[in-house]
Amino acid sequence: MDIREKVDALTARLHDSPRYPSQGAVLFADLERREHFSRYLPMDAFRAFLSNRGGNMYLLYNLYLDGRDPLDPQIPLIFGSGVLTGMIPTAARGNVTGIAPDSYAIMDSNCGDAFPTFLKFHGYDHLVLFGKASGWILLEISGGEVVFHDASPYLGMDNSDFTRAVEKDFSCTERKDMALARITRAGENLVLCAGIMGGPKAIYARGGTGAKMGSLKVKAVMVRGRCGQPGVSAAFKENNRDIAHRILSSSAVKHALMTVGTPFLYKPSRILGAMGAKNNQETSWYDSLDADNFDAYRPGMDGCLKCPVRCRPLNDLTPEGKGGWGAGALKGVAGNAGYDESQAVIEHRRKNAYKGIRGDGKFDRHDKGDGPDYVTLGKMGPMIGIREPEQVARLNNIVNDLGLDSASTGSAIAWAMELYQRGIITARDTGGLDLSWGNYEAIEKLLFMTAGREGFGNVIADSNRAVERGRYPQEALKYRMAVKGLFQSDPHDARILKGFALGLAVATRGMDHLRNRPTLEINARINDNPELKAALRGARVREHLRRRRRRGHMPLRDEAVQLTVHGGL
Repeated sequence: MDIREKVDALTARLHDSPRYPSQGAVLFADLERREHFSRYLPMDAFRAFLSNRGGNMYLLYNLYLDGRDPLDPQIPLIFGSGVLTGMIPTAARGNVTGIAPDSYAIMDSNCGDAFPTFLKFHGYDHLVLFGKASGWILLEISGGEVVFHDASPYLGMDNSDFTRAVEKDFSCTERKDMALARITRAGENLVLCAGIMGGPKAIYARGGTGAKMGSLKVKAVMVRGRCGQPGVSAAFKENNRDIAHRILSSSAVKHALMTVGTPFLYKPSRILGAMGAKNNQETSWYDSLDADNFDAYRPGMDGCLKCPVRCRPLNDLTPEGKGGWGAGALKGVAGNAGYDESQAVIEHRRKNAYKGIRGDGKFDRHDKGDGPDYVTLGKMGPMIGIREPEQVARLNNIVNDLGLDSASTGSAIAWAMELYQRGIITARDTGGLDLSWGNYEAIEKLLFMTAGREGFGNVIADSNRAVERGRYPQEALKYRMAVKGLFQSDPHDARILKGFALGLAVATRGMDHLRNRPTLEINARINDNPELKAALRGARVREHLRRRRRRGHMPLRDEAVQLTVHGGL
């Protein structure tokens, strides 16, 4: 049986018309034959799985061909939007699903910004891509029309250049009358840590989504044309206002997410001793990366389409940058201070002293962008030995433009750096690159090499599969931080967070904090309340371990639970 027989068997059980008024269709696109058609999921499937990720999984289960490589065009790539996407506050996200080329598990990746809402409002809950196009294509969805455009003129373009080119060629503007899910040269080159970009910062990141889309020869999926929210009742609108008010009035949103974004989490993690540094060899890092050190370069906030929180910080390192947004926002917010309440009153007041990344007064396109978020801050900061906020912001802008998953890319570089530190690989293996911790010049160069699969970048591009593909010796697996073949998504060292560590070990898509979330364990009030913590855990944390953590020491890997699982669970 091949994928077309699977599609035929599934669609025989689907419907030609919606099962409820706001249901979107499933759009099937055969890329090899350049054919398409639509059907609707049955109500029993919707009741069991809803839409978005659940609906995607239903489709994948019915279309999956066992024993195929994840990059095989017989394995589909499936986009989904939620039943309420674009309809209620914060419902702004969509999923992409398949089999992950970067791991040994399910590919299940989430993204916000405009694409999920545009897909939903143009009448589609799901998009199923299969088969390999004979040449590179840009798939356009516009109302009821589906067009296969030649994408060869766009090959080699990265995120920002490609988006501007599409806007010019199709006379449209992203987020206004167009949404675009696209890959960069990294996806074209089947880089396993490449993602599918959904905006300047938004990315379907985890599992190698960009490589999968590249294997089908799809440069982008464009949804074109304005999309207004369907007509809703006055009661629905009033309920939305109430939901938005409740969200925006909460302390974490008002004092942190709307003013500095998720980087506010860096400080409590650092104080808690739960910050992964140098490929998890250390558990704390410098306060130079606390969120307020980015104040001088933060001109404002952005967010996903139709989401009122706007939790994405912007950055501008150029002389024209209007920084200062959110300055002082976290001062005195004790709930963000972790164990040490005295840290709540500390404010760094870092000044804008940036003169270009090499201090020569020269600036370029990567000195301005969207982010960083907390994950990128951790992966492009302590995980690879970087301590300066300007360097983190610039690396963030580069990975956004190159379309790389900052979590897997940062982890792959950190893994290489530890191997270099231990002499398992040398400058001869890296092509002369000095992979010492915190070597900014080498890291920046390596990111571009990774996107192009050039030199040692070809090793990083194979992500956690570098040993399997003969890039590293078998000994290297001892230092790979992965579960089910997926590098850790978040920057925590989870050895101090036991429930969190368990969640990382059993998460469906691999070592990922967004498929488990025991947030109470990280909350400062829980950690500062020994009695409550003891009740939650059923025992007290041993006092000598607490004392060692206060002195900045954590158990070595062979003294604690190793979170690396090779080859899956």
